[in-house]
Amino acid sequence: MVNETLTAILVLITGIYSYLTYRMAKMSEASVQEMRQQSEAATRPYVVITHFVRSHTALIYLRISNTGKSAAHNLRLSIDKDFFQFGEEMGNRNLKNATAFNLPLDSFPPSAELIFGLAQGWMLFQGDGKSEKCPTQFTISVQYEYSGKTINEQHYIDLRGYMGSEGERDPLVEELERLRKVIEKNGSK
Repeated sequence: MVNETLTAILVLITGIYSYLTYRMAKMSEASVQEMRQQSEAATRPYVVITHFVRSHTALIYLRISNTGKSAAHNLRLSIDKDFFQFGEEMGNRNLKNATAFNLPLDSFPPSAELIFGLAQGWMLFQGDGKSEKCPTQFTISVQYEYSGKTINEQHYIDLRGYMGSEGERDPLVEELERLRKVIEKNGSK
């Protein structure tokens, strides 16, 4: 009877040990998966699209950049609306027809940037701010590949936040402008 009791206790302890070993293995597997995901997130490409105002001007630009640590391969960009840079329909000023929005880029390395001039603020927001030539709202679709994976993203651009805002003014530039006017005035005498 003592042997049977000891055997039952041993079976119970072995069962508990097996269960705890299984749980530790599962936790280790989850930790490895989490580390893999963190490593991938730290080294993958990130194609980011932002808009910005050039310092000390009323010019608004569009920046497409890779802020990640590796190259984005087979990068494809598309824009959902016609956007005529600076409202100019002459020549090839429609972003929708620009090379970057029509041909894939084989490789877009880390820190690479594409910068497109959009328009002056007064041009974007003239009238009701819903110009057909320079829309204040549009979407850019981005597709790229890395490590056998394909990323598809939509970047919604809304420039209306700039309406009514003022650009930064540089006191040194303003003073130089005043000096230039004084020199021109005195030079014409």
